[in-house]
Amino acid sequence: MNDFVVSVNNSKMNIKVLNDNEVTVDDEQFNYELLTVCDHSFILKLNDKVFELTSEKLYNDIFKVLVEGYPSEVTVRTALQEKAFKLLESSASFHHHHMNVKAPMPGLILKIKKNVGEKVEQGESVIILEAMKMENDLKAPASGIIEEVFVKEGSAVEKGFNIFTIG
Repeated sequence: MNDFVVSVNNSKMNIKVLNDNEVTVDDEQFNYELLTVCDHSFILKLNDKVFELTSEKLYNDIFKVLVEGYPSEVTVRTALQEKAFKLLESSASFHHHHMNVKAPMPGLILKIKKNVGEKVEQGESVIILEAMKMENDLKAPASGIIEEVFVKEGSAVEKGFNIFTIG
């Protein structure tokens, strides 16, 4: 059995994959079938409802998902990853630390939305990175103050390059 915590637009759901055709979402059981149409396109059948969806991994455990044409930002973690995330998050609130945010992929810095010294909330947009002709919104992984910005608008970055620091 696989347990997941899925956040859609700041609303969390507990999902358990029971077997190849049964799943529970917040303790409500569904029959499901997931068919791959092409690389990022799927048909999902939940009980008697059919949904067309596409997904694109933005970075780490965050995906951009279109369900029937409606976009959402979705975070998918295993139950264990979610527990670790909560532990790190609570630990971060007790200790002042610096968090370096790195480029998730090579690309071009299109826009810097927050400057050094500005306060930022977790999930707030900080920088727009263009990669493969798509704009990727790099968000603050934690609340804090922008301590350093290592890039300028128009600069190219490689995957793993330090982009900004939150403290």
